[in-house]
Amino acid sequence: MISDFVAMRLDIEMLKTAFGNSLKVGPVEVIDAKKGYRLRLGGTDDEPFLSPWYPHPETGKTSIPLKKGQVVGVVNPSGDPRQGLMFRGGYSDDNPSPNDNMGANVFEDAGVRVSVAEGALTIEAGGVTFRFSGDGFEQAGGKQTHNGHDVGSTHVHGGVVRGGEYTSVPSN
Repeated sequence: MISDFVAMRLDIEMLKTAFGNSLKVGPVEVIDAKKGYRLRLGGTDDEPFLSPWYPHPETGKTSIPLKKGQVVGVVNPSGDPRQGLMFRGGYSDDNPSPNDNMGANVFEDAGVRVSVAEGALTIEAGGVTFRFSGDGFEQAGGKQTHNGHDVGSTHVHGGVVRGGEYTSVPSN
């Protein structure tokens, strides 16, 4: 009879451990393109307690790597951290939201910002802004070229003849 109680106690302890490991949340601490990510689940700056390696949590054909300090969560359904699934968490001081407008969808990474809001798509990169909407297309900054020819606001045409004739292609 005592052995039955010991066995039940062992089962309960194993269940408590499995349940305790089933969901962990922490910032990304180590990043490896092939191995994935290790999370900081505790410890100190000198000796952090790290998770096992978790694969990149993306199945599509996109690549949006996590950043150090980004908050993520881990679900270990079996209780074994080596079989866990990682998911993106919320924002933090180290990884703030790129957007305060709750009516907009914004992607921002690697110096590029793409925003979908109020019926328009806006792309910002390197000081140039492109905006597509029902009103048409706008470009602010930068220059436009086509096959090496300037087709922006500073281009000039050759072969201009007064009257109803067509002009030649841009000459610069």
